[in-house]
Amino acid sequence: MKIKSHDIWVLGEAKPSGELASTVFELSAKARELAVQAELYTGEAHSVKILLIPDAAVFAGLEQAGHYGADKVIVAGCAKSGLSADRAASARVLAFLAEQNRPAVILASATAFGRSVMPYAAALLKTGLTADCTELSIDQKTGLLLQTRPAIGGNIMATINTPSHIPQMATVRPRTFRTPAPETGKRAQIETAHVPEDVAKPAVTTVGFKKFDENDGTPQERDVVVSGGKGLRRAEGFELISKLAKLLGGGIGASRPPVEMKWAGYPHQIGLSGQVVSPKVYIAAGISGAVQHLAGMQTSGKIIAINRDSEAQIFNVSDVAICGDLYDIIPKLIEKIEQRKGGPK
Repeated sequence: MKIKSHDIWVLGEAKPSGELASTVFELSAKARELAVQAELYTGEAHSVKILLIPDAAVFAGLEQAGHYGADKVIVAGCAKSGLSADRAASARVLAFLAEQNRPAVILASATAFGRSVMPYAAALLKTGLTADCTELSIDQKTGLLLQTRPAIGGNIMATINTPSHIPQMATVRPRTFRTPAPETGKRAQIETAHVPEDVAKPAVTTVGFKKFDENDGTPQERDVVVSGGKGLRRAEGFELISKLAKLLGGGIGASRPPVEMKWAGYPHQIGLSGQVVSPKVYIAAGISGAVQHLAGMQTSGKIIAINRDSEAQIFNVSDVAICGDLYDIIPKLIEKIEQRKGGPK
């Protein structure tokens, strides 16, 4: 597929409340930075557009995307109940519109939504996809997108480009880039794009809906994340994790085994098959450090690990390694924090 426009698209995602997720603003700002670089190197003007594939909900305040660098928000005209739950249908919509408009780049956050939709869409478009990027830039000589991500279990950083296929597609770990202060004087244009019914038709039938509580301590957009692993040894251990997270104003995370054992819900799972997080501080309690888990949190600012096993892999990526029983250490840590805050809450 040949390039038709020098657009940089950002795959939109909304919170349950209907507002655009903060990761969309993060990527919009980064896309604007890339557009400026690309124009400088190639002499071609680049636009930043957010593609929003809505469910039956109506989203308000989309013009505010302009505060973070977006020129336009494209709303796919295919609102149907169940579409957001059917990632395959969302991918078909993305691929259909990309084929029509042929943008140069499509970016998405490496959330559960982005990591599900983007690979399928890339396959439909017969192009490549670099997943879980931690840096993006423009090659000065070619104008191509340079996509950098950890490889070989995080031991090296690989920089990848897509010289022969369009669009160039990448997902980015949430909170990888700084979201700038909004430029409130700028507003994005809103455009509706027609999508044929057969393209958007979901194969999933919604039989029920349970509202997601955005205040239940989920880790995706928190500055501090406290995670528990199999080393908690019992479900009640997450009460300690929850108490520490609450004291620190953070979110609750988990490795895969506790989620499989129903000690924690899936929205708290961090790793290749769960959420990708990059908080300022990540506390791992009773987590051994399997590659699958490290892939979801190793870009955190500071990593503090608590484990009884002095040979635990988690210590290899930790800034602070505490070898000991978490049931001795965390209560003392909670006590000290409460003392500093003026007593138990």
